[in-house]
Amino acid sequence: MCKLSIIIATYNSAKTIADALKSVCAQTYQNWECIVVDDGSTDNTATLIARYILNDNRFQYHKRPEDRLKGANACRNFGTELSKGDYIVFLDSDDLLANQCLENRIKKF
Repeated sequence: MCKLSIIIATYNSAKTIADALKSVCAQTYQNWECIVVDDGSTDNTATLIARYILNDNRFQYHKRPEDRLKGANACRNFGTELSKGDYIVFLDSDDLLANQCLENRIKKF
């Protein structure tokens, strides 16, 4: 079974990221990891993500290393380096996945 890596670049997204993470949890395809890379948030984004990590070890939270450029692309690149999946799905912190999104993608592969 293929593993999918979902990579989310985030910055001050406490208002939206919980819904994005809920949509990841609701996937019918279960062999995934979700890597959230924070670009230096100053709100409670990290606290919200920590709750998901406590309940599901498929979630990961990483801060963008200081020696990396700022920005979503740098965070996505860093997340890609950390990923262990066969395929990568990029998700923004205000995006929602349909429940069968990952399953449908695997079927197409």
